[in-house]
Amino acid sequence: MLFLLLVSVSTWRLPSTRVVAIGDVHGDLSAMTRTLAAAGIIDERHEWIGGNATLVQLGDVLDRGNRERECWTLLQRLKATAPASGGAVVLLCGNHEVMNALGAAGPYVHASGYAAFGPDRFAAWAPGGELATQLADCPVVAVVGDSVFVHASLPADASHESIERLNAETREWLLGRRPKPPAALLGGRQSPIWDRSLSMPSDEEPSLPACAALHAALRRLGAARVVVGHTPQRQVNCACDGAVWRCDTGMSRWVMGGKCEALEISNGVVRVLGRESEAVLAKRHNKGELPVN
Repeated sequence: MLFLLLVSVSTWRLPSTRVVAIGDVHGDLSAMTRTLAAAGIIDERHEWIGGNATLVQLGDVLDRGNRERECWTLLQRLKATAPASGGAVVLLCGNHEVMNALGAAGPYVHASGYAAFGPDRFAAWAPGGELATQLADCPVVAVVGDSVFVHASLPADASHESIERLNAETREWLLGRRPKPPAALLGGRQSPIWDRSLSMPSDEEPSLPACAALHAALRRLGAARVVVGHTPQRQVNCACDGAVWRCDTGMSRWVMGGKCEALEISNGVVRVLGRESEAVLAKRHNKGELPVN
């Protein structure tokens, strides 16, 4: 009974037939909205049109760019409005969200970002505050349908119990009820928000041991794949025989101005959205048909 309760509180197991995942945003509102529009999630007014889809944002909304507050606010609004159409929005904790809650993101904040969330950015994101309370609703690891979503990497020893424990302890820390974050959030090879073993080298296959460990973890979880961000790729791609999909395209112009692509998982079929429509969207932006953010 306790296990079922924990699942209902801290892990997402939504029955959506269509899941759309987008990678790291890093304060680029224009890139984020272009990606969401290409995926059929928002319209030109940035309103939800995704129907009963589940949108998963893989973390790192914050830092680097100068529109991070607008990015965060829009995602929170979509999270609130999507259920009216039968949809849902799942926002994950990335390493940059955790660094902000720790007060350690200074080197990565845009010059205009120090006042973006109020007079004291780090006080605004401190555990127990309003923004950290919003962040407390963002799991570190989420399960939607037959896929696992996590910012950087799925630990080799991941289990249902360890995922539930990590999500619950992270939530307690962000709510100000636990003095320190779980050790897994602070770094290391098995950190779900820092480890790059499934994404390096970029656009290439990870090591054979990393792939083998991933397949074992997915079997343990009864999942088909893991979807990650964190490490920029030239385009959304898969590795380990389709067991991992890497969705950080460095879309923010403060990272590498990469492709505005999203991943769609629908009835077990995985495809990349945005590759054919990107040129069309760019032309529409240039003509002023879409808002310049």
